[in-house]
Amino acid sequence: MKAEATAQVAAPAGAQAIRHAWRGGAMLYDPAVITQPDPALFDPATHGEQARPVGAGGRQAAWFLSLPGGTQAALRHYRRGGLVGKLVRATYVWTGESDTRAFAEFRLMAELRDAGLAVPRPLAAGYWRHGLGYRAALLTERIPDAQPLALRLEDALCEPAAQAIADMHAAGAWHADLNLYNILIDRQNQAWLIDFDRGRGGGVDAAARQGNLARLRRSCEKVAGARGVAFWALLARSYEAAWRARQG
Repeated sequence: MKAEATAQVAAPAGAQAIRHAWRGGAMLYDPAVITQPDPALFDPATHGEQARPVGAGGRQAAWFLSLPGGTQAALRHYRRGGLVGKLVRATYVWTGESDTRAFAEFRLMAELRDAGLAVPRPLAAGYWRHGLGYRAALLTERIPDAQPLALRLEDALCEPAAQAIADMHAAGAWHADLNLYNILIDRQNQAWLIDFDRGRGGGVDAAARQGNLARLRRSCEKVAGARGVAFWALLARSYEAAWRARQG
């Protein structure tokens, strides 16, 4: 997948991000990690045996891989869910480059990292136009030895998970799909938030915060039944304590 026309300019948002264009598409990338921007980076076949499908989540469109230079990364192709997803899995309506799912998520994650939040480093975001639609993909740095909270419903992890959510809300960000698979726990038991597709910054009100928490509660119940309900009760108390502390 060779670029046919390229141009590089400073991106309007995202620390040190550079825009690289080709015929019918473009990418944002972090030049500290991506030294040779190429749309082929988003093709798992390019990475051969280095690309391994993600076992949990990802809608069968996510891979772990090693980039040139050794950086461990997670690649995700955007896929629709629900009824629409059964009909049109990978195509979204084109409304402009800045509105593409990949560019929006890249920029939000860059802003959150700049604010000191525990989110993966965004490495590259790309899109490909097709008529009135487009496809998109995102590369982020992989958190070493991290597992989804869904696989570790331990009472001791409620506090770090709740703190990560409170920090996100205090930074003015809203997560569109806050569930147990989008909270990772690393080897130091630090919680990381991932998958900010359709998320937004700019402030969250009480209703938006409670909407995030309600979605997480449903995830706890769905994943672990009665154990999930008990885990949620402790996590909710931890969140309220962390939120009050953030408000001062």
